[in-house]
Amino acid sequence: MGSFINRLLLFCAILSSLDCHANEVEKIAIQLFEEAVLSPSVPGISVAVADTTGIKWARGFGFANLEHKVPMTAATKMRIGSVAKVITTAALMRLYDKNLIDLKSDIRKYVPEWPEKHKKINLIQLASHTSGIRHYKNNELLNNGNYTSPIDALDIFKHDDLLFVPGSKFSYSTYAWTLISAVMERAAGGAPFKRLIHEQVLSPLNLTETTFDDNDIIIPNRQSSYVFSEGALVNAPEVFNSYKYAGGGFLATPSDISKLAIAHTNQDYLKLATLKKMFTMQRLSDGSGNFFGIGWAIGFNPHIYNAKKDIINGAEYISLMKKHPNSVMHEGGSMGGVTMMILCLDHKHSVTVVKNVSDENSVNVVYLALKTLDLFTPEK
Repeated sequence: MGSFINRLLLFCAILSSLDCHANEVEKIAIQLFEEAVLSPSVPGISVAVADTTGIKWARGFGFANLEHKVPMTAATKMRIGSVAKVITTAALMRLYDKNLIDLKSDIRKYVPEWPEKHKKINLIQLASHTSGIRHYKNNELLNNGNYTSPIDALDIFKHDDLLFVPGSKFSYSTYAWTLISAVMERAAGGAPFKRLIHEQVLSPLNLTETTFDDNDIIIPNRQSSYVFSEGALVNAPEVFNSYKYAGGGFLATPSDISKLAIAHTNQDYLKLATLKKMFTMQRLSDGSGNFFGIGWAIGFNPHIYNAKKDIINGAEYISLMKKHPNSVMHEGGSMGGVTMMILCLDHKHSVTVVKNVSDENSVNVVYLALKTLDLFTPEK
């Protein structure tokens, strides 16, 4: 009997120790983000950490709306910018798992509207930013047009020359993802892109707080968007993201994005071979790497240069990256928002951090995400 009581007391002591550690981690994280929103150029920040058991921690700091003093909460739907590409990738690879789409075929197999003057492009090149399709130019980021379909939106860029022979170089392109969504619709028998996202991603993963960033619809808990311009916070200009839903047109809570990321750590959602394909760095025609797999950035190499320029946190920044080398991720910039999402494959932890202001440099969401990931990751 005494032996049993001793084991029970030991177990209780361990639980108490774990609770104390968890409380201490949360206190450190709260302080980190409370200090971040003290910056006069940062209205608010939202963060969420997840592991295979679900959401471990989610909080909002500062304000979702400054004029009405609406607090930022974990339920605030944020502009996630290019992290939309990860949502689209999930739907794309579900179609691939179902043998509904060919990643290596000329995309004209699905979208004959793509001009014949262009050299052959396939989905892998589009999704790894090696297609040669251009990114925004001039004031296109302020596009406020209402496009009824991805095919419609192709008119923005489809007649422009490619920047290079597909597969030969890397050049980031959100427009490539508009073409991806057009291919997906055709491969799925004409199903609208929005329906595909609901059927292949949001419903299966129970992402109830993710939606499309339509400016004409009342969306509960939508963030207000700000720009830091000429030393002052101003309201971000109105934009309509219908021309780039696939590459940058979603609203979501960080909790939903972290849950989406964690779904990529097992075979219940996507096949193991598919996950491996997504998380393998693509090679250019000369054999060099380009830091992207299919839809996901692979590793931290592109961030090391910026970390070296960070006089205050640079050394810690690099140290944190080295502690989580087997990570995949995506950043997002939007009109009135900046996002960083990281998935550590070794520890099966994910973190998403979003601030509701763009053109603002006092708070680095990449550093915040790394620091938060490390805080909540158990030592192995």
